[in-house]
Amino acid sequence: MKDKFKRLAPEGSYGDSICGYSDESQALKEQFLRDARALLKHTGQIVARAGFGEARFNVNPAGIACSGDVFAEFWRADDPVNTLYCTIGASAVSFGGRRDGLNIMARNERRAEQPGRGKTGKPAYHTTFRGLNQWIDPGMHSGQLAAELLKIAGRPETEVGILPGCTYRSRNAGCIEIPSMAIRSRDEALKLKASLGAVMAASQEDARRAVEEKDLPAEGIPVRQMLLFEEAAQIEEVGGEACTA
Repeated sequence: MKDKFKRLAPEGSYGDSICGYSDESQALKEQFLRDARALLKHTGQIVARAGFGEARFNVNPAGIACSGDVFAEFWRADDPVNTLYCTIGASAVSFGGRRDGLNIMARNERRAEQPGRGKTGKPAYHTTFRGLNQWIDPGMHSGQLAAELLKIAGRPETEVGILPGCTYRSRNAGCIEIPSMAIRSRDEALKLKASLGAVMAASQEDARRAVEEKDLPAEGIPVRQMLLFEEAAQIEEVGGEACTA
């Protein structure tokens, strides 16, 4: 059996700005939503091999002025209150280095059951905790994205009293930690400035690489099936240093 990895189209493929202001831009927006859903669906098939076999997917087309977004939640059947959340959409603040603003963001979340609110006998939940935002290079294919999501799932929660920051997970520079934006001193301001500069440089390089890869077959890169951790170990060969955080 072989996997055919899914990926988003490179920068420029969905227009300079993903929206629905014209028939052409609406068609590109709908293509983006299909591609994002396909990426998350195949990513879900891969993380299921590591135990995250339950999933929920949602496509939000939103209005004509924005990209809409696609999100997924993954969890273990024996642990339905701890979830791994991942969303794909365009933002004015892009950690993806793309002019169209496309981002992939993931985080750990915790939820609680709401008795009596579920439909068709299924339980309903509301979110009670959101972990650190983890920004991921939108050029990663589904195998690379799955590996990053599993690392995020194993990331410990921030200690009480520690102001959280976030992380950008690139292919060419590995994990870049971004400190809290609650600045209390000049040293903290300088560290934040340096980390944001490193993120911008890494994300721009990621976006440049994705454009170079746009001639890849539309169905993705055919590869042999491999064990998940073996697959994660291949990330450096595919396109960058693997994140260990």
